[in-house]
Amino acid sequence: MADSDGATLEQVIDQASQHHQAGRLDAAATLYHQVLAQNPGHCGALIQLGVIDYQQGHVDKALTWLNRAAAVNPFSEAAVYMLGEFLRLQGRLDEAVPNFVQALELDPKMAAAHNSLGAILQAQGKLEAAVERFGNAIAADPGFADAYNNLGMTLELMGKLDDAIASYQAALEIRPDFAMAHGNLGLAYLMTGKPDPAISHFDIAIKINPDYAMAIGGKAHALQAKGKIDEAIACFEKVATLLPGSPKAQEDLAAAKKARGR
Repeated sequence: MADSDGATLEQVIDQASQHHQAGRLDAAATLYHQVLAQNPGHCGALIQLGVIDYQQGHVDKALTWLNRAAAVNPFSEAAVYMLGEFLRLQGRLDEAVPNFVQALELDPKMAAAHNSLGAILQAQGKLEAAVERFGNAIAADPGFADAYNNLGMTLELMGKLDDAIASYQAALEIRPDFAMAHGNLGLAYLMTGKPDPAISHFDIAIKINPDYAMAIGGKAHALQAKGKIDEAIACFEKVATLLPGSPKAQEDLAAAKKARGR
């Protein structure tokens, strides 16, 4: 099937995808609408219009597109999964879970759905079950860095710091520029009394993301543990600037200044 300019549906989808990847969201949306004019139930176009609306902050419109995609394509694991993921990101966890379960019924090896269920279970404090889900995600996709990172955070919550460190390291072997994993690894090293490797990973995280408040604050605590109070205060001040409404940021800064005055 071709549009009025002679382009096939596949070509229009490809052009829309290129615009989308380049950040030209309005141009991409226009083309996806062209696809729907020819094929109102086109799953990919419905999903991507939802993604675009979500990226533009139109959450309700995004969910409308995803609900439509899942309703028109109930056997599309991608449509069902994306609806669940958008609901999860909005904190609507109980509504999200059935979508992930349905996606896994359609594709039991869907790593992303296992990972998202793991994230929900972690948030609910069901840590053993979360570990199992992250393990399923990794088994389905051994190169899934986010699942290793999420597994590490869960193991850390369980007090299994050595296992958490190994999981963060696995994530970084896959994706060396994964700022969150560097930050999490730094925190795990700090909690095991190793401020030097902690600082090294905080520094890498900050190089990747200069405004990464968690990594800057972690570095501050590591510096403080090494007795480098002035350097720690400079980091705490940066965190307080990045998070002006955070009581903890102000408390950490005040405590460091008090320690310097002793």
